[in-house]
Amino acid sequence: MPLGGQVLANGQIEFVRRWIEAGAPKTGSVADAKLLDDKTVSTAAYEPLPVPAAGTGVQLRIAPFDIQPKFERELFTRQMVGNAQDMYVNRYAIKMRNGSHHFIAYDFRNKSILPNLNDIRDIRNPDNSVNFLTVLSMSNHVFLAGSQQQQQEYTFPEGTALLIPAGSSLDLNSHYVNKTDAVMKGEAQINFYTVAKSKELRVVQSLDLGNTNLPIPANARVTITKSFTFDKPRKVLTLTSHMHKLGEKFVIKINGGPRNGEVVYTSTDWEHPDMVTFKIPLNFQKGEGLTSEITYNNTTNKAVRFGLTSEDEMGIIFGYYYEE
Repeated sequence: MPLGGQVLANGQIEFVRRWIEAGAPKTGSVADAKLLDDKTVSTAAYEPLPVPAAGTGVQLRIAPFDIQPKFERELFTRQMVGNAQDMYVNRYAIKMRNGSHHFIAYDFRNKSILPNLNDIRDIRNPDNSVNFLTVLSMSNHVFLAGSQQQQQEYTFPEGTALLIPAGSSLDLNSHYVNKTDAVMKGEAQINFYTVAKSKELRVVQSLDLGNTNLPIPANARVTITKSFTFDKPRKVLTLTSHMHKLGEKFVIKINGGPRNGEVVYTSTDWEHPDMVTFKIPLNFQKGEGLTSEITYNNTTNKAVRFGLTSEDEMGIIFGYYYEE
Protein backbone atom coordinates (compact mmCIF):
# COMPACT_ATOMS: atom_id res chain seq x y z
CA MET A 1 0.00 0.00 0.00
CA PRO A 2 1.11 3.59 -0.52
CA LEU A 3 2.55 4.91 2.73
CA GLY A 4 -0.16 6.28 5.03
CA GLY A 5 -3.05 5.19 2.80
CA GLN A 6 -6.30 3.41 3.58
CA VAL A 7 -6.15 -0.21 4.68
CA LEU A 8 -7.32 -2.66 1.99
CA ALA A 9 -10.71 -4.29 2.43
CA ASN A 10 -10.87 -8.05 3.01
CA GLY A 11 -12.26 -8.63 -0.48
CA GLN A 12 -9.39 -6.74 -2.10
CA ILE A 13 -6.82 -8.68 -0.08
CA GLU A 14 -8.39 -12.01 -1.01
CA PHE A 15 -8.60 -11.01 -4.70
CA VAL A 16 -4.88 -10.13 -4.78
CA ARG A 17 -3.96 -13.26 -2.80
CA ARG A 18 -5.64 -15.54 -5.34
CA TRP A 19 -3.98 -13.69 -8.22
CA ILE A 20 -0.57 -14.21 -6.60
CA GLU A 21 -1.27 -17.89 -5.90
CA ALA A 22 -2.13 -18.32 -9.60
CA GLY A 23 1.32 -17.05 -10.55
CA ALA A 24 0.42 -13.34 -10.91
CA PRO A 25 -0.35 -13.57 -14.65
CA LYS A 26 -0.19 -10.36 -16.67
CA THR A 27 -3.35 -11.20 -18.61
CA GLY A 28 -6.52 -13.18 -18.08
CA SER A 29 -8.81 -13.59 -15.07
CA VAL A 30 -7.91 -15.92 -12.21
CA ALA A 31 -10.01 -14.53 -9.34
CA ASP A 32 -13.74 -13.95 -9.08
CA ALA A 33 -14.50 -10.22 -9.20
CA LYS A 34 -17.37 -10.79 -6.74
CA LEU A 35 -14.70 -11.06 -4.03
CA LEU A 36 -14.38 -7.28 -4.28
CA ASP A 37 -17.92 -6.89 -2.97
CA ASP A 38 -16.62 -7.62 0.52
CA LYS A 39 -15.82 -4.14 1.85
CA THR A 40 -15.06 -5.30 5.40
CA VAL A 41 -11.81 -3.91 6.80
CA SER A 42 -10.08 -6.03 9.43
CA THR A 43 -7.22 -4.57 11.42
CA ALA A 44 -5.47 -6.69 13.99
CA ALA A 45 -4.63 -5.08 17.32
CA TYR A 46 -1.03 -3.94 17.53
CA GLU A 47 1.13 -6.16 19.73
CA PRO A 48 4.25 -4.39 21.00
CA LEU A 49 7.61 -6.13 21.18
CA PRO A 50 7.97 -8.11 24.40
CA VAL A 51 10.52 -6.67 26.81
CA PRO A 52 13.80 -8.64 26.88
CA ALA A 53 14.23 -11.04 29.79
CA ALA A 54 16.16 -9.65 32.74
CA GLY A 55 19.89 -9.62 32.08
CA THR A 56 19.56 -10.10 28.31
CA GLY A 57 18.87 -6.54 27.16
CA VAL A 58 16.74 -3.41 27.44
CA GLN A 59 13.74 -1.90 25.68
CA LEU A 60 13.16 1.73 24.73
CA ARG A 61 9.76 2.76 23.42
CA ILE A 62 7.76 5.63 22.03
CA ALA A 63 4.32 5.49 23.63
CA PRO A 64 1.21 5.67 21.40
CA PHE A 65 0.63 9.10 19.85
CA ASP A 66 -1.85 10.65 17.41
CA ILE A 67 -1.23 11.54 13.76
CA GLN A 68 -3.88 13.95 12.55
CA PRO A 69 -5.67 13.39 9.20
CA LYS A 70 -3.78 14.45 6.05
CA PHE A 71 -0.66 15.10 8.11
CA GLU A 72 2.89 13.84 8.48
CA ARG A 73 4.13 13.66 12.04
CA GLU A 74 7.81 13.21 12.82
CA LEU A 75 8.94 13.47 16.40
CA PHE A 76 11.90 12.91 18.69
CA THR A 77 12.12 12.03 22.35
CA ARG A 78 15.32 11.62 24.37
CA GLN A 79 15.27 8.68 26.77
CA MET A 80 17.75 7.15 29.16
CA VAL A 81 18.93 3.67 28.22
CA GLY A 82 19.15 2.76 31.90
CA ASN A 83 22.53 1.04 31.72
CA ALA A 84 24.70 1.59 34.78
CA GLN A 85 27.62 -0.09 32.99
CA ASP A 86 28.91 -0.18 29.41
CA MET A 87 26.56 -2.27 27.29
CA TYR A 88 27.65 -4.34 24.28
CA VAL A 89 24.82 -4.97 21.83
CA ASN A 90 25.05 -7.88 19.39
CA ARG A 91 21.42 -7.77 18.23
CA TYR A 92 18.51 -5.36 18.08
CA ALA A 93 14.84 -5.66 17.14
CA ILE A 94 12.46 -2.89 16.07
CA LYS A 95 8.69 -2.89 15.75
CA MET A 96 6.24 -0.10 14.93
CA ARG A 97 2.64 0.40 14.02
CA ASN A 98 1.51 0.42 10.40
CA GLY A 99 1.97 3.71 8.54
CA SER A 100 5.50 4.43 9.70
CA HIS A 101 8.09 5.80 7.30
CA HIS A 102 10.95 4.96 9.68
CA PHE A 103 12.15 4.55 13.24
CA ILE A 104 15.71 5.53 14.22
CA ALA A 105 17.61 5.57 17.50
CA TYR A 106 20.30 8.28 17.52
CA ASP A 107 23.28 8.91 19.77
CA PHE A 108 24.70 12.42 20.18
CA ARG A 109 27.96 13.96 18.92
CA ASN A 110 28.15 16.52 21.72
CA LYS A 111 26.85 15.20 25.05
CA SER A 112 26.98 18.67 26.64
CA ILE A 113 24.05 20.02 24.57
CA LEU A 114 21.16 17.62 24.92
CA PRO A 115 17.39 18.13 24.66
CA ASN A 116 15.26 17.64 27.75
CA LEU A 117 14.56 14.07 28.76
CA ASN A 118 11.23 12.56 27.71
CA ASP A 119 9.96 15.70 25.95
CA ILE A 120 8.10 15.09 22.68
CA ARG A 121 9.77 17.31 20.06
CA ASP A 122 7.89 17.58 16.77
CA ILE A 123 9.56 18.63 13.51
CA ARG A 124 6.30 20.22 12.32
CA ASN A 125 3.86 22.34 14.27
CA PRO A 126 0.09 21.66 13.97
CA ASP A 127 -0.11 24.33 11.22
CA ASN A 128 2.59 22.39 9.29
CA SER A 129 5.24 25.06 9.90
CA VAL A 130 8.72 23.85 10.80
CA ASN A 131 9.88 23.70 14.41
CA PHE A 132 13.39 25.05 13.90
CA LEU A 133 14.64 24.11 17.38
CA THR A 134 13.87 20.46 16.66
CA VAL A 135 15.52 20.62 13.24
CA LEU A 136 18.59 22.28 14.78
CA SER A 137 18.95 19.46 17.30
CA MET A 138 19.25 16.97 14.41
CA SER A 139 22.73 18.29 13.57
CA ASN A 140 23.92 16.70 16.83
CA HIS A 141 22.74 13.20 15.86
CA VAL A 142 24.81 10.06 15.25
CA PHE A 143 22.90 7.13 13.70
CA LEU A 144 22.86 4.10 16.02
CA ALA A 145 20.09 1.77 14.82
CA GLY A 146 16.99 2.02 12.68
CA SER A 147 14.50 0.48 10.29
CA GLN A 148 12.10 1.42 7.51
CA GLN A 149 10.26 -1.88 7.88
CA GLN A 150 7.36 -2.29 10.26
CA GLN A 151 9.27 -5.05 12.03
CA GLN A 152 12.96 -5.84 11.66
CA GLU A 153 15.72 -7.62 13.52
CA TYR A 154 19.44 -7.22 12.96
CA THR A 155 22.26 -9.37 14.35
CA PHE A 156 25.85 -8.15 14.23
CA PRO A 157 28.45 -10.55 12.79
CA GLU A 158 29.95 -12.95 15.32
CA GLY A 159 32.68 -11.35 17.38
CA THR A 160 31.38 -7.79 16.93
CA ALA A 161 29.07 -5.60 18.99
CA LEU A 162 27.82 -2.04 19.30
CA LEU A 163 28.97 -0.20 22.42
CA ILE A 164 26.46 1.89 24.38
CA PRO A 165 28.47 3.58 27.17
CA ALA A 166 27.22 3.57 30.76
CA GLY A 167 24.63 6.22 31.54
CA SER A 168 23.75 6.82 27.88
CA SER A 169 20.63 8.48 26.53
CA LEU A 170 19.34 8.10 22.99
CA ASP A 171 17.08 10.22 20.80
CA LEU A 172 14.21 8.09 19.47
CA ASN A 173 12.85 9.30 16.13
CA SER A 174 9.51 8.21 14.65
CA HIS A 175 8.04 9.41 11.34
CA TYR A 176 4.46 8.63 10.31
CA VAL A 177 2.42 9.58 7.26
CA ASN A 178 -1.37 9.82 7.47
CA LYS A 179 -3.13 10.36 4.13
CA THR A 180 -6.53 9.26 5.44
CA ASP A 181 -9.44 11.29 6.82
CA ALA A 182 -9.16 9.77 10.31
CA VAL A 183 -6.69 10.07 13.18
CA MET A 184 -4.00 7.38 13.11
CA LYS A 185 -1.95 6.03 16.01
CA GLY A 186 1.83 5.81 16.00
CA GLU A 187 3.98 3.71 18.33
CA ALA A 188 7.39 2.02 18.30
CA GLN A 189 9.75 -0.11 20.37
CA ILE A 190 13.41 -1.06 20.06
CA ASN A 191 15.04 -3.93 21.98
CA PHE A 192 18.81 -3.99 22.47
CA TYR A 193 20.14 -7.47 23.27
CA THR A 194 23.49 -7.70 25.01
CA VAL A 195 26.60 -9.87 24.99
CA ALA A 196 29.42 -10.08 27.54
CA LYS A 197 32.58 -8.07 26.87
CA SER A 198 35.60 -10.15 25.88
CA LYS A 199 39.11 -9.48 24.60
CA GLU A 200 38.15 -10.78 21.17
CA LEU A 201 35.06 -8.58 20.82
CA ARG A 202 35.40 -5.85 18.18
CA VAL A 203 33.44 -2.66 18.79
CA VAL A 204 31.52 -1.43 15.73
CA GLN A 205 30.64 2.13 14.83
CA SER A 206 27.89 3.47 12.62
CA LEU A 207 28.10 4.90 9.10
CA ASP A 208 25.94 7.94 8.31
CA LEU A 209 26.89 9.33 4.88
CA GLY A 210 24.29 11.70 3.48
CA ASN A 211 23.98 13.96 0.44
CA THR A 212 21.87 17.10 0.94
CA ASN A 213 22.55 18.50 -2.56
CA LEU A 214 19.66 16.87 -4.43
CA PRO A 215 18.32 19.10 -7.23
CA ILE A 216 15.66 17.01 -8.99
CA PRO A 217 13.85 18.87 -11.81
CA ALA A 218 10.13 18.42 -12.45
CA ASN A 219 9.16 15.59 -14.81
CA ALA A 220 12.71 14.31 -15.06
CA ARG A 221 14.78 11.25 -14.24
CA VAL A 222 18.22 12.13 -12.86
CA THR A 223 21.11 10.21 -11.32
CA ILE A 224 22.99 11.99 -8.53
CA THR A 225 26.32 10.78 -7.20
CA LYS A 226 28.43 11.72 -4.21
CA SER A 227 31.68 10.22 -2.94
CA PHE A 228 32.76 9.94 0.68
CA THR A 229 36.33 9.24 1.83
CA PHE A 230 37.52 7.81 5.14
CA ASP A 231 40.26 9.49 7.18
CA LYS A 232 41.32 6.17 8.73
CA PRO A 233 41.41 2.53 7.59
CA ARG A 234 38.02 0.87 8.09
CA LYS A 235 36.35 -2.49 7.67
CA VAL A 236 32.71 -2.06 6.64
CA LEU A 237 30.37 -4.80 7.89
CA THR A 238 26.93 -3.63 6.82
CA LEU A 239 25.32 -1.29 4.30
CA THR A 240 21.79 -0.07 3.76
CA SER A 241 20.18 2.92 2.04
CA HIS A 242 17.63 5.64 2.71
CA MET A 243 15.72 7.53 0.02
CA HIS A 244 12.13 8.66 -0.46
CA LYS A 245 9.43 7.74 -2.96
CA LEU A 246 11.00 9.31 -6.06
CA GLY A 247 14.03 7.10 -5.58
CA GLU A 248 14.13 4.31 -8.18
CA LYS A 249 17.56 2.86 -7.57
CA PHE A 250 20.23 3.27 -4.89
CA VAL A 251 23.68 1.97 -5.79
CA ILE A 252 26.74 2.01 -3.53
CA LYS A 253 30.19 1.65 -5.08
CA ILE A 254 33.71 1.40 -3.71
CA ASN A 255 35.58 4.67 -4.16
CA GLY A 256 39.37 4.33 -4.63
CA GLY A 257 41.82 1.47 -4.21
CA PRO A 258 42.11 -1.72 -6.27
CA ARG A 259 38.30 -2.27 -6.27
CA ASN A 260 37.45 1.27 -7.38
CA GLY A 261 34.00 1.44 -8.98
CA GLU A 262 32.88 -2.00 -7.80
CA VAL A 263 29.17 -2.15 -6.93
CA VAL A 264 28.68 -3.53 -3.42
CA TYR A 265 25.02 -2.64 -2.79
CA THR A 266 21.88 -2.11 -4.88
CA SER A 267 18.31 -1.39 -3.75
CA THR A 268 15.24 -0.55 -5.82
CA ASP A 269 12.79 -0.48 -2.89
CA TRP A 270 12.70 2.91 -1.18
CA GLU A 271 10.23 1.76 1.49
CA HIS A 272 11.97 -1.48 2.49
CA PRO A 273 15.65 -1.25 1.50
CA ASP A 274 17.88 -4.27 1.93
CA MET A 275 20.30 -4.37 4.84
CA VAL A 276 23.36 -6.25 3.55
CA THR A 277 25.94 -7.77 5.90
CA PHE A 278 29.19 -8.87 4.28
CA LYS A 279 30.66 -12.24 5.28
CA ILE A 280 34.07 -10.75 4.54
CA PRO A 281 34.14 -7.07 5.62
CA LEU A 282 34.91 -4.49 2.95
CA ASN A 283 38.47 -3.30 3.58
CA PHE A 284 39.24 0.41 3.09
CA GLN A 285 42.51 2.26 3.45
CA LYS A 286 42.82 5.91 4.41
CA GLY A 287 41.62 8.08 1.52
CA GLU A 288 39.32 5.40 0.11
CA GLY A 289 35.59 5.26 0.71
CA LEU A 290 32.13 4.84 -0.78
CA THR A 291 30.11 6.48 -3.54
CA SER A 292 26.31 6.78 -3.57
CA GLU A 293 24.71 6.71 -7.03
CA ILE A 294 20.98 7.34 -6.77
CA THR A 295 18.45 7.51 -9.60
CA TYR A 296 15.37 9.63 -8.93
CA ASN A 297 12.29 9.71 -11.18
CA ASN A 298 10.39 12.91 -10.52
CA THR A 299 6.93 12.30 -12.01
CA THR A 300 5.54 15.49 -10.44
CA ASN A 301 5.21 18.96 -11.94
CA LYS A 302 7.43 20.59 -9.33
CA ALA A 303 11.15 20.51 -8.63
CA VAL A 304 12.13 18.47 -5.57
CA ARG A 305 15.13 18.89 -3.28
CA PHE A 306 16.48 17.47 -0.04
CA GLY A 307 13.98 17.74 2.80
CA LEU A 308 12.39 16.10 5.81
CA THR A 309 8.93 15.14 4.56
CA SER A 310 8.02 12.16 2.40
CA GLU A 311 7.35 14.64 -0.44
CA ASP A 312 11.00 15.77 -0.32
CA GLU A 313 13.99 13.55 -1.04
CA MET A 314 16.97 12.08 0.77
CA GLY A 315 20.03 10.03 -0.10
CA ILE A 316 21.84 8.46 2.85
CA ILE A 317 24.19 5.50 3.25
CA PHE A 318 23.78 3.86 6.65
CA GLY A 319 25.83 0.94 7.93
CA TYR A 320 28.36 -0.35 10.44
CA TYR A 321 32.16 -0.63 10.46
CA TYR A 322 35.08 -1.16 12.81
CA GLU A 323 38.68 0.03 12.95
CA GLU A 324 41.69 -2.11 13.77
